[in-house]
Amino acid sequence: MTFDIVRANSRQRFSEVQVNLNYIDSIEPAGEASPEVKILRGLYYVHLYSALEKSLNETIEQVILLIKSKNIKNRHFSTPFNVISLNSKMQSFKQCSYKDYFDKSSEVFESINSEEVFDISNTIFSQNLQNVWFKTIQDTIRSFGANPIQVEPRIKLTIDEVVDKRNAVAHGRETPTVIGERHRVNVLRIKTQEIQMVIEQVISTFEEYIANHDFIKTTYIQEYSAG
Repeated sequence: MTFDIVRANSRQRFSEVQVNLNYIDSIEPAGEASPEVKILRGLYYVHLYSALEKSLNETIEQVILLIKSKNIKNRHFSTPFNVISLNSKMQSFKQCSYKDYFDKSSEVFESINSEEVFDISNTIFSQNLQNVWFKTIQDTIRSFGANPIQVEPRIKLTIDEVVDKRNAVAHGRETPTVIGERHRVNVLRIKTQEIQMVIEQVISTFEEYIANHDFIKTTYIQEYSAG
């Protein structure tokens, strides 16, 4: 299994986003935009954000599926990956009463060196990835013990701007008309390219992460490297 399908799905989503943007471009006048064009430009943020969120979620789910398929004993995982492999135990610890504190905390630490293969939910990040700010992307990558992506500060702001404007429209904080009167298509096109570039970078980061078995302690990589 590879990331070919994930990458193809992502590119298809962004292709549809581009079709939408091209249509808006075709009806956008040189001067003041009509209310209809402003509305379309405002709603465009919702479409663009949906491509970002779905592509990121699908990438993360694929990473977890690939790791789960190897049936790795927990003690063979690299230390940072315990954030994910022991998530269910950490949640149990988080929700325990004071009287269970030592029992639950002992269970977590004992599990680090366990010979067991613990189940990892494919949707472990689904709640976190329902509002994808730039920090959300970096925190998610870091949870796997992978190296966060490197982008220009301007692109970080672009992602957060798109999330904010999508939320404003989707939650009724501002109307599509108000959001859509701020940027013309040429600006929206640049933002789209930047966001797609970030997704491509995230996919490539995890592709390399899986290929290098960065989630496994170096000593045990050979046991799982076949196939």
